[in-house]
Amino acid sequence: MYRCNMHSYTTQFLLVSIVLVSANRNPVHLVDNTYTTLLIAINQNVTEDQRLIDSIQEIFTSASGHLYQSTKQRAAFNNITILIPKTWSDDMTTEKATTEKYDIANVVVDEANPNYGDAPYVKQHQPCGEKGEYLHLTPTFIVEREWSEKNYGDSGKVIVHEWGHLQWGLFEEYATSINSTYYVDPKGVVEATRCSLAVTGTSYDFNTCDRSGNCKPCNTDPESGVLPYPYCVFIPDEPNQGTASYLYANYLDSVVNFCHSDPEGDPNSLHNVLAPTDQNTLCSYKSAWDVMELSADFYNNNNPPVDAMDTTPVFKIVKENEFRTVLVMDVSGSMSSNNRLNLQYQAASKYIGNTLPLYTWVGIVEFGTSATTLANLTQIVDEETREHLTSLLPIRTTGSTCVGCGLEMGVEVLEDSIFGYAAGGILFLTTDGEENQYPYIGDVTPELVAKEVIVDTLAFSDSADPKLVGLSDETGGRACWYSEGDDSTALHDCFTASVTERTSSSTETPVQLSSYKTSIAGGASYTDTVYIDSTIGRETVFYFFWDFSSTVAVDVVITRPDGVTINSTDPQYTVDDTSRSIYVKINGIAEEGTWAYEIYNPSTSSQVVEVSVDSKSVDSSTQPIRLSSTPSTDYVTDSPPMAIIYAEVNQGYSPVLDAKVIATVERPSPHSPVDVQLFDSGTGADLTKDDGIYSGYFVDFVEATCVTECRYNIQVKADDSDQTAEIRTISRTGAMPRNYTLIPRKDKGVPIGFFSRVVQGGMIQVNNAVEYVNWTDPTSDVFPPSRVTGLVVTSTSYDNVTVTLQWTATGDDFDIGTASLYDLRYDTNFGRLANSFDDCYQLSNDNLTAGTLTAPKESRETETVTVQLSSSGPGLTYYFSIRAIDEAGNKGESSSIAQATIVAAPSVINEPVEEGLEGWLMALIIVGGVIVCVSTIGVSIWMCKCLTTRETISKVEPSTASEMENRPQESIATVAHSTL
Repeated sequence: MYRCNMHSYTTQFLLVSIVLVSANRNPVHLVDNTYTTLLIAINQNVTEDQRLIDSIQEIFTSASGHLYQSTKQRAAFNNITILIPKTWSDDMTTEKATTEKYDIANVVVDEANPNYGDAPYVKQHQPCGEKGEYLHLTPTFIVEREWSEKNYGDSGKVIVHEWGHLQWGLFEEYATSINSTYYVDPKGVVEATRCSLAVTGTSYDFNTCDRSGNCKPCNTDPESGVLPYPYCVFIPDEPNQGTASYLYANYLDSVVNFCHSDPEGDPNSLHNVLAPTDQNTLCSYKSAWDVMELSADFYNNNNPPVDAMDTTPVFKIVKENEFRTVLVMDVSGSMSSNNRLNLQYQAASKYIGNTLPLYTWVGIVEFGTSATTLANLTQIVDEETREHLTSLLPIRTTGSTCVGCGLEMGVEVLEDSIFGYAAGGILFLTTDGEENQYPYIGDVTPELVAKEVIVDTLAFSDSADPKLVGLSDETGGRACWYSEGDDSTALHDCFTASVTERTSSSTETPVQLSSYKTSIAGGASYTDTVYIDSTIGRETVFYFFWDFSSTVAVDVVITRPDGVTINSTDPQYTVDDTSRSIYVKINGIAEEGTWAYEIYNPSTSSQVVEVSVDSKSVDSSTQPIRLSSTPSTDYVTDSPPMAIIYAEVNQGYSPVLDAKVIATVERPSPHSPVDVQLFDSGTGADLTKDDGIYSGYFVDFVEATCVTECRYNIQVKADDSDQTAEIRTISRTGAMPRNYTLIPRKDKGVPIGFFSRVVQGGMIQVNNAVEYVNWTDPTSDVFPPSRVTGLVVTSTSYDNVTVTLQWTATGDDFDIGTASLYDLRYDTNFGRLANSFDDCYQLSNDNLTAGTLTAPKESRETETVTVQLSSSGPGLTYYFSIRAIDEAGNKGESSSIAQATIVAAPSVINEPVEEGLEGWLMALIIVGGVIVCVSTIGVSIWMCKCLTTRETISKVEPSTASEMENRPQESIATVAHSTL
C-alpha cells in the first residue's frame, strides 16, 4: 500500500460533492459571462399573487447588474425561469414547462423558515468552494420591498450576497458565534469582526441605550483593562468608505465588491485574514475571490471581463407539470432466475398500486431482444386505473438483453402522449444482466441527454451491467442495486425512492416507517410493532410480501393502539396471490401510537417475509417528519475507496435534532453489512452542527469477487429511540440585517416524541482498478484523523500564566474511532502559526497542569487541557492550534486558531445575553478577576506529509515573552497569499 497526503483526500471530497449537488438540483453554469438556466420555483402553498412575479423580476434584474459589477464584469444573469404552482392561473404563463420541478429549483419561494424568519438564506452543507443546495426567499421579503430594503438594503444586492453561498460555496464574513464578534490584532488593537477592515463604524453599548435609541460607545481599549462585553455591538457607518464585502454588510451603499487578497487591488476591499469569520475558518483563510477563482465559472481565466454588457435578464414563466414516468422492465431470459421476474412484478405492483400519487402519469415498456410498449402514458385517476395498469405488467421472459431498445421505446412513450415531448420525463429502468444487443446504452445516452430525459436505474443482482450508474449520472437520475440477499429490501425501497426523493415538498408524498425482511420458521409466528407519530396517519398501508417459493400465504393480524384487531376478514385486508402480497390499508387517519402485528407462517417450511409500512401526513396542511439520504458519490475510482453518507431529518423547514440515525451498508458477498452512525455534530464529515443534516464517513470497502464491479447498497434509519429528538429554533441569519431584532430568537426546543423513518440511501459502485486497505495490516492505514473542530479558550489565569483550551475529539480514520495523540502548538505570531504550524512551539504533557495530549478521547467527545505558559505581559496575545495523529503516524489538518489576550482587570459581573442574539454579541469569560477576550479563528492547513516512520513529538518552548516577540513577524499580505 502507499501513503498520500491530506490534500488528496480533501480534493476527493470536493470532487464527489459536485455529483451530490448536481444530481439533486437544476445545474447552473456560467457560459459566455451569463447564467442561462437559473430556476426559481414558487411553492404550491403560496397564494397566487401577480405582485410576486413582478417583484421577482425586478429583484433579479437589479441583482444581475450588481453581480456584473461585483464580479469585475465577468458574470450576470441572462435566461431565468419562474415556475408557478399547478393551481395558479394559466394566463400567468409564457411557455409550457418541461424539466422544471419545484424540488430541483435553485431558488425556492415559500413560507418562512423558523430558523431564519423572512431573511433570505442558502441551504449549505458542503465544504468551502462547493455549491449550496438552494436559496430560500419568502413572499414577505419579495413583495414587501419597503420593509425588506429598510432592513436588508437593496434586495438585488442581497441576492448577490446569497449567490456567493449558492454558486461559489462562500461563507459569512460577519460574526456568527458568541466568541467571534471581536478580536485583538497583533498590535493589541481591539477590532470588530468584519471584511474589509476599511469598513468604518462605532461599537455601541446596547445596555446604555435610551428610549430614543441613543447609545454610548463601548470601551475597546485593552490597556484600560476593559474589553467589549455582551451588549457591545459594532455598527458600520452610513455612508462608509469600505467597498467590501458582500459577505459582510451588503446593505452599505459603498459595498460593491467581494473581498480579495491582491495587495495591488482596491485597499478598501482587502481580505481580513485575522477576523474570526466562517469564511476564514472554513476556507483556509482564502479570500472570497481566491475561492471564486477556483470555481468552474472563473478558473483559468474562464469568462474574462466584458465591457458594457447588457445585464437585463430574460424571464419566462411556466406552470409545473404532473409527474411522468415510464417503467422500462427487463424480460430477458436471465430474469427467470431466482424469481427475478416475479419480484420485479411484485415491486412494480406496489409502485403503481400505492406509491405513485393520484394524477401521476405512467407508462410501461418491456424489453428483451427488442422492446414493446405495454401501456401508453396514462394518468392515475382512481383505483380502477391502478388495477388496469398493474394487469399490464410483464409476466413472461424472452430473448436477450437490449437495454438501448427499452430506453428508446421509453422515450417514444413520453413523446407519443398528450404532452408531445419527453423532456422532464423519468425512465425507471430495471435490468439484471449485461447488455448484448444493439443499440447499447452508450448509443442512446446522447439522445437521452439531448432530450432531457432522466433515467433511474435499478441494478437487479451482481450481474447487472456496470454502465447503469454512469447512465443515471449523465441524465441526472438515481442509481440503485438489489443484491437478492435475504436481508435486502432495496428492490421495493428503490421503487419508492424514485418518487419520494423527487416530491418531498408535497404532503401527498408518503413516508416510509419500516422496511425489513425476516425469516419465519414453518408453523411459527413473528411479532413486531411500528409507531404512528402525530405528523402522519393519512393513507397508512401495511405491506407483507411472502416467499415465491411457497404456495401458502402468511396470515397477519394487526392490533391498533386502542386494542381493535384487523385480520384477513376485514375489508381493509387484501391478499394478492400473484404478487405474493398482503396490503392492509387503514381507513381514515391511523390512530397515533404503537401498532402491533403478528405474522403467522402456516407452511411447513420457513419463509422470508418482507415488511413495509408507509403513511402520509396527518392532513394536507401538515408537513410530516421526513428522512432523505444520499452518498457523496455513487461511483468510486480513487484508492483507497471512501465516501461520506449524508442524511437529513426534518419537518418542513425545521430540522429534527438529536435523532438516532444509522446507515446500514450492504456489502458484496460474503461480507456482512456494516452499520455507520451518522451525526449532526459539526465535526468530521458534518459541516454544521444542529442543521438536521447527519453525516458520517464510510471506509469499510472490501475486496470481493463480483461478476462486474462491486456494489454497495445503503439503507438509512432514523428514530427517537434515545428519547432525545426535538425541534427547536436555532438563531441563524443569511445576509446581515441592519435591524438586529430581526434575528429569530432561540427557543428551548420541543420534544417530538417517538418516531421512525427508513429510506433507501442510494448505492456506491467501485471501479475494479481500486486498491483496498488491508485492515489486518496497521501499516496500510492511510486515512488520517479528521480536522479537530471547536478549539476555544475557555479560561485563563493572569497570575498563574495558564490558558485552558477545549475542543471536540476527532477519530483515527477521519471521524471514526480514537486518535493516538495530539500535536498542540502555539505562538504569538498569528501568521507563523497559520503558515508554518511545524515551526511553532510544541507543547507536551509536561506543559500541562490538567488534561493530556497522549490519550485522546473517542471521536466527538469534549477534550480539555490547561497549558502552563512560560511568561505573560501586558496585552500579550497567544495563538493556539492543534491536530490529531493516528497510530500509523497519519496527521490530520491543523485546527482553527484559538486566540487569548490576557488583561489584568477588576472583577465584573457578566450580565446574561439576550437569547436570540448569541451569534452577534460578544460574551466575556470572567475568571479570577481577569477579563479574557477569546476568539476562534479558523485556519485549514494541509500539512500531512508522506510518512515512512512515525515522527516523535518534541518539546520546543521559548523561555521569555521577549524571545517570542523578537522572532520575525509575517505581514498580513504574506498570510493572505499563502497556500494553506
